[in-house]
Amino acid sequence: MSAESIARWNAIPMTRPENDHDGLSRHRDDDESDGDVSLVSRSPSPVPQDQMDIDKYDDYVRGPVRDVITVDTKIKSTNKGFEMLSKLGWVEGQPLGLSQDARVDPIPFHVKNDATGLGKTSQDFRMIETTVSQRRELDSERQRNETEEQRKAREGNVARRAALQTEISEVLRPFYCTVCDKQFQNVAQYDEHTNSYAHHHKIRFREMQSTQRAKQNTPEEQDKRKEKERKREEKELRKIAAAAGVKMVKSMTNAPTPAPVSTPGGSKSPGFKKGGWASVDSAS
Repeated sequence: MSAESIARWNAIPMTRPENDHDGLSRHRDDDESDGDVSLVSRSPSPVPQDQMDIDKYDDYVRGPVRDVITVDTKIKSTNKGFEMLSKLGWVEGQPLGLSQDARVDPIPFHVKNDATGLGKTSQDFRMIETTVSQRRELDSERQRNETEEQRKAREGNVARRAALQTEISEVLRPFYCTVCDKQFQNVAQYDEHTNSYAHHHKIRFREMQSTQRAKQNTPEEQDKRKEKERKREEKELRKIAAAAGVKMVKSMTNAPTPAPVSTPGGSKSPGFKKGGWASVDSAS
């Protein structure tokens, strides 16, 4: 809303005569011509934006801006601590204390964002440098550089370990399950295993396998297997002969062989020819 509109609005009287129709119509026309003037509210007009002092908000509400002091920046002479030290005789650029040999700059610090302890990083660096600088020797290298006494001590340790392992195996031999191929350390473990379902299931399975093999080794079973194999071979040979166009005898007791073919010279030749199988009629 402009200042001219505000002045015109304030000039409108609050009371009007009842018979003043011309004035009412005149004011109504003036009000309709100015769209910014409201006829409903008579609240005080707002202060123009250019007359407000925005800087006072920061000064009186937020307070003065504080100086950000870090290790790299020096405090100003207006600082409260600077003024207190100056009153006690301190001069800028000199250390504190009577000996005048203390440090001038503040102690630096580093922000630690991880959860490792103090000194852990430097310890890791030292360990890495030690590991990388010196490679661990191989067993062959150590054996090549060892003395006679070291060699005898090493061979003695190996012999003692082998003897100890043999003795342990002999002691634990009664606790070995040959059915399941498992080694146990004491009687309780061995008894628990022998009474388990898995152990008895393997025993029954082995007995079933042995019974099945015994049945298969009887003469009757062997004859049945041979007869089954003969029929399978006969069936395969019939398929081959049918593909080659050769007629074969239906009743065959042995493996089929091609019938001889008579030659013009009267001599009999085998059933094989260069052109393939010879067609032979079945004997009536």
